[in-house]
Amino acid sequence: MQALYRNLLVTTLCVAVSVLMFDGVSHANGGHSVSKVKVKVRAELEPFDTSPEPDAEGQARHHKEIRKGVIKKDEFKGMVTIPVPSPDLGITRDNAKNADVRLILSHDTIDYAECLLKFGGFEDEDDDSDDDDEAAQAHFRVHVRTKHGAAVAKKGTCDINLTTVAVDLGVPDVQDGDLATITLVTDSNNRGTDIDFLEGTFE
Repeated sequence: MQALYRNLLVTTLCVAVSVLMFDGVSHANGGHSVSKVKVKVRAELEPFDTSPEPDAEGQARHHKEIRKGVIKKDEFKGMVTIPVPSPDLGITRDNAKNADVRLILSHDTIDYAECLLKFGGFEDEDDDSDDDDEAAQAHFRVHVRTKHGAAVAKKGTCDINLTTVAVDLGVPDVQDGDLATITLVTDSNNRGTDIDFLEGTFE
């Protein structure tokens, strides 16, 4: 009788230990589940009805990946092409490299970031060797990304905090539904004279 009791006690203890071990493994797996956040949005930048340059175009995109709380990729790119000469924008082949073209990002009508695009040269649409201004496109670009936890400006720059006077360089945290506006800054001391000519919504 005592032997039978001991056998039953051992069996009960083994089952109890197994249940506890299984329960612990289950909770451990649940507590260390792989978390992943991915943002990949793009906007086609197009002239609006009253745009002073209806032949300009561009695009912008943001790609961000976070795994286990660590940023694996965070990159923002923007590109704009403007035909030259552009009389209403005042851009010619001679002064295009000095044009102050910017990309403004907003969420719910509130601007939160501004990127300064870098002049990237011209592209002639014809095959002639002469410099025909009517067939030339001026390119402007911005490319910023995060590398080893720090922002790296490949082309152009982005200010990601417009609430301060100082420029806070970084990668804009663009989300679905945000608006991008391309503007030409004619006087940096009087932003009321900016000329908007392209816009697009990220999706």
